[in-house]
Amino acid sequence: MTREGHRAIGGDLSPLYIIGGAAVCAVALAAALSLGSGRAWAVPSFARQTGQPCATCHNGYFPQLTAYGRQFKLNGYTAGGTRCHDSVAADPTPQIPISVMLESTYTHIQKDLFDLPTNRNGDPNGLKTNNNVMVQDTSVFYGGQIYCQLGAFIQATYDRNDEAFFLDNTDIRYANKARVAGIDLIYGIDANNNPTVEDPWNTTPAWRIPGDPVNVFDPGFPAPIIDGGFAGTVAGAGAYIFVNNMFYAAVLDYKTLDNNILQAIGQAQSTTAFENGAPYWRLAFERTWDVYSLMFGTFGMTANVVPDTTMPSPTDKFTDVGWDAQFQYLTDMHFITARVSYIYEWEKLDGSSALGSAANLKNHLADFNASITYAYDARYSVTLGYFNTTGSTDLIGPPGGTSFFGTFNGSPNTSGEIIDIGYSPWSRGGPSFWPWLNTRFGVKFLHYDILQGAGNNYALNSDGITFRNARDDDSLLLYSWTAF
Repeated sequence: MTREGHRAIGGDLSPLYIIGGAAVCAVALAAALSLGSGRAWAVPSFARQTGQPCATCHNGYFPQLTAYGRQFKLNGYTAGGTRCHDSVAADPTPQIPISVMLESTYTHIQKDLFDLPTNRNGDPNGLKTNNNVMVQDTSVFYGGQIYCQLGAFIQATYDRNDEAFFLDNTDIRYANKARVAGIDLIYGIDANNNPTVEDPWNTTPAWRIPGDPVNVFDPGFPAPIIDGGFAGTVAGAGAYIFVNNMFYAAVLDYKTLDNNILQAIGQAQSTTAFENGAPYWRLAFERTWDVYSLMFGTFGMTANVVPDTTMPSPTDKFTDVGWDAQFQYLTDMHFITARVSYIYEWEKLDGSSALGSAANLKNHLADFNASITYAYDARYSVTLGYFNTTGSTDLIGPPGGTSFFGTFNGSPNTSGEIIDIGYSPWSRGGPSFWPWLNTRFGVKFLHYDILQGAGNNYALNSDGITFRNARDDDSLLLYSWTAF
């Protein structure tokens, strides 16, 4: 699969990594569809509900969370809400937690694309081979309390490049508090459509750097299946607990949605599926003192995947195990957040080998990410990021033949750097005519050292003659992110 944020940022590298089929948590997702939508950034509906400016929950680079923001999420997005028993009588017209987000971008890549861009269906989408200006994403959110201890973050998005409207990140949770033997507990039940989207830290795949917006013309590269391969095409549910504001544990189980449901929510249909459920787990320890916090954690997922539901075969087994850490220093004026994560994936490819789409019975991937953000006054921020993916080489025939990872030379190896510089004028509160307006202006640079296994000649262009180098896909992204 290609590395993804909320959606794939490049073309498909292998059909094995498009996850579809069988439904779970139908009730939760039906509720999500009936409520509206939203994206987990500095959503103004959260600010209106809590009465706090965006800087209270975010460290100057959305969607990175402060300790307050993590508590708000763990408590089910309900803090400050008035939809509960006597509160409704006291406030008969509570705010409707709806927000809208617009992402406008200018994208320049080092070397023009060889072919004109196409939408999700492979049809021309009217964009150019370079220097594209567009409203890249338009999202509607339901973000906040539903009733009492039940809250949600739900996002529906229209993507200009894909020319598609779909249900994006969705996280619905019931949360409550208790005190047992003098120890404070937060516990809850969570349902979502993207493994790691429930996580309150910004080290796991759903919320780590590079974040939105992304370069939609990026070719993408192989990554562990927990790293975006399931986003939007699965449903999962489980429970979590946060003990004494230090120990966090979560266990969920995911199943792929069948094609009828995928069509209904605007996602692309698929011929691959989980054989059964795919369990996900998360453990973390966080210590907070004065203006500092430090977290160490581990997370993982295992799944048996049917590589092609139209053909009989054994299943492929994927096991992902990740380790992560995050350090924060947060004062009124200075915000520093450092993050690191490492994911190792074991692949046992009985099904793909039997179908002739993999040369090896066993493969592996290793995915390393590190980043640091400095923000001043929650308005000005600089973020530096480094990513490195390594793994087995799996190629049937000469270069350009059948590759399990979908790369020209069979290698997934990729590394590069990201720089993001941003300005958020209204993080401390919006203008007088609309106090909850939030805007971020930014510039993002992406550089590849190696891409899909090579620095030079990593891919053959569609003319069958010329090659593309890793640096050809270096990109400059100018963006504005506005929510109201």
